[in-house]
Amino acid sequence: MDFNTVLQIQVDGYPQRMKSHFVGREEGRYIILKIPSLLKNPAEILTKGKEVTVRYVHQGSVYGFRTPIVFVEFEPLNIFFVKFPRTIEDHNLRTHKRFECSLPARLEFLNQRHKNRKLQFRGFVGDISKGGCRATIKYDKQEWGDGPPQIQSIVEIYLALPGVEGELYLKGSLRSLIQDDCRLTLGVQFAELTGKSQAQLEKFLAINRIV
Repeated sequence: MDFNTVLQIQVDGYPQRMKSHFVGREEGRYIILKIPSLLKNPAEILTKGKEVTVRYVHQGSVYGFRTPIVFVEFEPLNIFFVKFPRTIEDHNLRTHKRFECSLPARLEFLNQRHKNRKLQFRGFVGDISKGGCRATIKYDKQEWGDGPPQIQSIVEIYLALPGVEGELYLKGSLRSLIQDDCRLTLGVQFAELTGKSQAQLEKFLAINRIV
């Protein structure tokens, strides 16, 4: 895990999964995590010896482990220590190898909460494969109104690929969403590609020796 990696944690006896961050570690001894900001009554829930399930995503795989709490520090640091796990399980989410990139893109969302009008954004695609991509756009609360796009929302992506003529059009559904203060990172699963779009994408991936 890298510093400030986003984590999902679940404490035994508390059903809600909560967002946390990786703060630090001492190899073989402990891992330091941030106390979730939305957790009510943390002193009652985060107690020494209680088991915590930790999950995080790295390069297309979900990793997870269970480990007990060994120490909690509330105000002003708001961190807690868990025992360094003996084993970490992983599950690969991706069926296609992805190409790491930084490609300027235009994204459009059909948003039912905005009377089915399309919302358009400029951003970039950070990785791409035959099955999907990861895209990042700026997050403007005034533009989105009552919240960012919902999972399963339809996304249309337009981008120019180096070495491939014309603008590539891709359509898919939103499968994951990470929201920071000023940007959204989106995981998009493509609908089945055919014709020109399929040929353009496969040519680009072949050039970069991904397919």
